[in-house]
Amino acid sequence: MTLVVLDPDGRHTAECPGWLADAGDELHLITGRTGVHPGFARVTVVDRYDRGTAAELAVLDTAARTQVRAVIALAPVDQVRAAGLRERLGLPGQSREAALTLADSVAAHTLLTRAGIATTPRAEVRRVADLYWWAHRWGYPLAVRPRRGPDRPVIAELSDEATLRAAVAAGLVPVDPAQVPSLTVEPAVTGEVRREEGLPLDGVLPADPGHPYTVETVRNPDGRRLVHALRYDPEARPARELVRAQAGVGARFPEVI
Repeated sequence: MTLVVLDPDGRHTAECPGWLADAGDELHLITGRTGVHPGFARVTVVDRYDRGTAAELAVLDTAARTQVRAVIALAPVDQVRAAGLRERLGLPGQSREAALTLADSVAAHTLLTRAGIATTPRAEVRRVADLYWWAHRWGYPLAVRPRRGPDRPVIAELSDEATLRAAVAAGLVPVDPAQVPSLTVEPAVTGEVRREEGLPLDGVLPADPGHPYTVETVRNPDGRRLVHALRYDPEARPARELVRAQAGVGARFPEVI
C-alpha cells in the first residue's frame, strides 16, 4: 500500500516520513523541488508543477504500479487536484465538490445559495458588459476580485462609472472576448468582516479534520450575518494533524458529499 504526498515546494517534505511512520505504508513524494528527500520509497520531481498535468499523471502512474491508499495534499494549489485524483481512484477523503467550494468563490456562492444559507451578493465577470450590468443592478461602490485562489484580494474598487471606465481602459478585463477573465464582482463590503474557523455549514461542507476552512461573515443592515467567503485554511491547525488526518491515521475520513 502506498500513500502519495503532493508537496509542490517541499515545505513539509522533511517531516512527512516521521509524521507517517506508524502508518505502515510506503510513501511516494511528488514535488516541484529538486534535492534529496529521505524517508520516501519513491520521489518524482515535476517541472512547472503548477502549470500542467504532470503531477496528476505521476499519481496515476503510481496507482498503475501499486495500490494507493490515500492522496495527501496541504498546499492550496493542490486541493482540487488531489480531490479529483481521489475520485478518479475511488479513494476516501475530500471530494472534488468540497475542494472546489473552498477554492472557487462562484462555486461556493452557488452551493451556499442552493443550501439556503444567506450570502452576500457576488457574480462572475466574463466580459466588460457584466460590470455595467451589475453596477446597474447593485449600484456603486463595487469590488472586483480574483475568482479563485487562497486570498482573492480586491484588485479594483469601482466607486462610480468613471472609475469603472478607467479600470477597463487599464486592462481589467481582456479586450479579446475569447479570453475569459477569472474575476468576480460584488457590492463593496463596508462593515467588519468576521473570520471563524469551521463554522458549521449544513449541506455544504462535511466535517473534515484534514481540510480546515475559514468562514468570513458580514453583518446585514437587519442584523443578520451573511456568509461572504469560504477559504481552505491549512494554517488553522498543525500540519502534522492535517497530514495524518488525510492519511486516515488517527482520524476518520469525511463522508463524500
